[in-house]
Amino acid sequence: GVSNGPRSDRERRTDFSIAGRHPVTGQPSQSQLFDNNRVHKLDVTLPFSVLAAGDIASCAGRGYLSRMDRNLRYAVGLPRAKTVPNEGMIETTAILEQYPETMVLALGDLVYRRGEAVGFEDCYDPYWGAAWARTWPTPGNHEYQSPFAYAYYDYWQDRAGPDRNGYYALKAGNWLILSLNSEIDASPGSAQAEWVKEVLAAHMDSCAAAYFHKPAYSSVTRSRTDSARALFRLVADAGVRFVLHGHNHFYERTVPLNADGKPTKDGTIAFVVGAGGKSTRGNIEPAAFSERLITGTMGMLKLTFKDKAASWTYLTGSGSTETDSGTIQC
Repeated sequence: GVSNGPRSDRERRTDFSIAGRHPVTGQPSQSQLFDNNRVHKLDVTLPFSVLAAGDIASCAGRGYLSRMDRNLRYAVGLPRAKTVPNEGMIETTAILEQYPETMVLALGDLVYRRGEAVGFEDCYDPYWGAAWARTWPTPGNHEYQSPFAYAYYDYWQDRAGPDRNGYYALKAGNWLILSLNSEIDASPGSAQAEWVKEVLAAHMDSCAAAYFHKPAYSSVTRSRTDSARALFRLVADAGVRFVLHGHNHFYERTVPLNADGKPTKDGTIAFVVGAGGKSTRGNIEPAAFSERLITGTMGMLKLTFKDKAASWTYLTGSGSTETDSGTIQC
């Protein structure tokens, strides 16, 4: 069975608190995983694969009072009833188990509703938590419904990037993969925007990809996408080949887009992979820039990075025969 207690092999990361060992304010702690430019060199050889999805853990809760009770019990160390996981998360956990060595990109909104510590501990961790040590996350808007997304940063520790700002880069062979934060300022002159420009300029000879939670361009347009649009403009201007998002609970792939989101031959392809635990039912009218749209099923995107290309295949949950695959040249 699934236990709600901390697993012994990962007890080092179950001590949640707003202060924790990394204060929200004050000096940034020295990162063990990242260099001074927020880059982590992956210990992989090309070709290597990753699995990506967002919008994961949504265990059944009986409203506000039930959630308050669970949080209080968590805070004072009292036993809690076992959670009831969402079926969608069980389906994508099965995909993770089929690829036990493959790196995972977790595309935000990892714990509903408010990204609380008890949600990570009782709902996410018993399922996707088995892949904690091979997961590189990005935060979503639901993580920030807890103050400063404190539980997200406490849970992921150094894997969330340095100093609790939620952005960093992974270097693997000829590829640079940026993990960006669509929930904080990315406007021109912001710390995040300046870093994106610097790190891309320092790796101009690399093939580049990026991932951040909210899509700048998708067939379903939602509010508060200023940072996502600013990030997309930055990476598209720099020639990043593709970006991955969650947020919308379906799979979508756009045609190559320029910095303004207009189709262009050598632009940046945007993937929405937001059915890691929740799925939009019914049909959605695709936007003019949308090339593939799959609803009504869970799924994860499997990407394989080669020296000068990346190929993708969309792996759907049980009962679906839909798929999507192709190759992007660097």
